[in-house]
Amino acid sequence: MTSIKPFSAKPNNASRLATIRRLYFYLIAFISLVVGLLSLQSLLEILFDVWLNTTSMATVNNANYIRETVARDGGLLLVATPIFLIHWAYMQGIARHQRSDSAEERSATLRKLFLYSAAGFTLVIAVLRVLTLLSESGIALLGGGSSWLTWPGDWLSTLLSGLIHLAFLAYFVRQLVLDGDLGHERHWAGTLRRIFQTLVGLAGLGMLLGGASSLLELGVRTVLEGLVESPLLQTTSGWWVRGLSDDVARMLVGALLWRINWLRWDLLIARYDEEARTALRRFYLYAATVLSAGWALVPAAGLFNRLLLRLFGVAPSSELADLAAPLAMLPIGLIVWRWHWVQVNNEANRYGYTPESANIRRLYYYLVAAVGLVLLWIGLVDILRGLLDWLVIGSDALSRSFRAEQLANGISMLAVGAPVWAIHWRAVQSAARAQGPSAQAERTSGPRRAYLYGVALVGALLILFEFATVIYRLLLLLLGDANADLFGTETIDSLVRSGTAIVFWIVHVLAIRGDTRLTEAAGEAEPIAEAIVDRRALLEERITRLEEELADARAELAAMDG
Repeated sequence: MTSIKPFSAKPNNASRLATIRRLYFYLIAFISLVVGLLSLQSLLEILFDVWLNTTSMATVNNANYIRETVARDGGLLLVATPIFLIHWAYMQGIARHQRSDSAEERSATLRKLFLYSAAGFTLVIAVLRVLTLLSESGIALLGGGSSWLTWPGDWLSTLLSGLIHLAFLAYFVRQLVLDGDLGHERHWAGTLRRIFQTLVGLAGLGMLLGGASSLLELGVRTVLEGLVESPLLQTTSGWWVRGLSDDVARMLVGALLWRINWLRWDLLIARYDEEARTALRRFYLYAATVLSAGWALVPAAGLFNRLLLRLFGVAPSSELADLAAPLAMLPIGLIVWRWHWVQVNNEANRYGYTPESANIRRLYYYLVAAVGLVLLWIGLVDILRGLLDWLVIGSDALSRSFRAEQLANGISMLAVGAPVWAIHWRAVQSAARAQGPSAQAERTSGPRRAYLYGVALVGALLILFEFATVIYRLLLLLLGDANADLFGTETIDSLVRSGTAIVFWIVHVLAIRGDTRLTEAAGEAEPIAEAIVDRRALLEERITRLEEELADARAELAAMDG
């Protein structure tokens, strides 16, 4: 008789106790680390200021304030330092004494959360310090403007604070490498790393885009303001020094962050192919693509709008310098957009998709298609409303400048929104109208259904409320109301909004019907396909059995002949 072993709760209890232990030790270690570094930074600032600066805080604040500040920061540092060291050393001891084949502590999610949180905190402070030092160094080299840092106290305290945070950052990154599972973490540990890399990459890319665009804008603005003889350019001495220094610092630090993060992630992908198919990796690529695309398309629409206003003769020449920002952002955004889009396609072609990364792709396409559709709808509404105002109301009701601005806004929105929506809508429609499991997955995906039904819902609501206003005015006119104002501005606006909404509503409702029809057809074909597969399997099994019987018969016959 087989004995049944009683259920033991020891493994679960041990795992639960380990989680509670980690939660306590890592939380206290992180809090004490933050408190210690912040108090050290404040202590360095006031000590260097009192010690080295000619005009120190001692001349501004009384001695009591300085003593209280030093005592407060020194007390926090003296208490936080041993607390951090004790708790971190204890957890490090557990992690380092485990065998490589049972390194549960080194791969624990809470340990990774602490390390990436500590790395993120030190990285933010270090970046701020480096930005300040680079910007102020640029101002000092160019010899213009007043520096925010007093020599030598503020410079040394900022430099020392930046070096300390960089040292801690390097230490925590080193610990992540020494844990031995970088790139193939288990459970949520890998997700935490990818979140960290996504945030660092997007932050660096944003700084790079902002710094490079602002730097280019300075040059373009100088040229344009010279053309219109701007009083700012003529009366302001050295106005560009701080802007140039800040922009160069932001561009350099952003480029460094983005590039280092990209190279480290690329190295992990080279070692572990599965990393390239993860959802967060694809999310980062598509998010960077959207960011850079928006950096190019938004100023493109604004630039086109201003050019149209000048073409219509309603933009004063003094606004020429305002074109500097879109002229600078557009080429930078286009270059970065193109580069990331190539990377998206290269990784998709080389590594393929997992179900999660495929959903990220769909989310990107439908989200961008929705944005393009909104811009397209706004552009059509402005254009049609301006034309109907001119045809129905006449030239006396509205000023020429208002109509010009309305038309310019509509054309610029249409020029950006129409291709964005059409390209992405065509891509997803082609995928959904194809045959096979991938097309079926596309038709039944959450992002597609959310997009189609969301557009249908918004369109139906616009038709309901906007077209009801038109019917209301029409009924008032038919009932003999002299003030019905059927051809007034409000009625025309409602007619245009509801009319364009009807068109888009029909397009997307037809897409929903098409998806339903193809899905039902695929569902009906599936049992037939399964029946064919089953019948084929039976026939193959029968052929195999008959071949075996034939082989046995021939062997028996050969034995009889022999």
